[in-house]
Amino acid sequence: MLNRMKTISIRDMKAHWTEIEQQIRNGESFEVLNRGRPAALIVPPQPREVLVWDDHLETAVPSSGRSTEQTVRADREGRW
Repeated sequence: MLNRMKTISIRDMKAHWTEIEQQIRNGESFEVLNRGRPAALIVPPQPREVLVWDDHLETAVPSSGRSTEQTVRADREGRW
């Protein structure tokens, strides 16, 4: 079964935000209308994938045999 998107005016959205926010948290989507015309879509957030990258400084920039501090220093030269 398809979940139909609900429509709401900006005025009603402002007046009933607490209830609308709860519905969004429960998976509902809303099309916000401004004077009868679509102005925005409010959809529930997608869960984010957290990237675990313990050695990011060591692997982000090829080292060329330099330490991380030397790489950062060389990158900043001339910018300050």
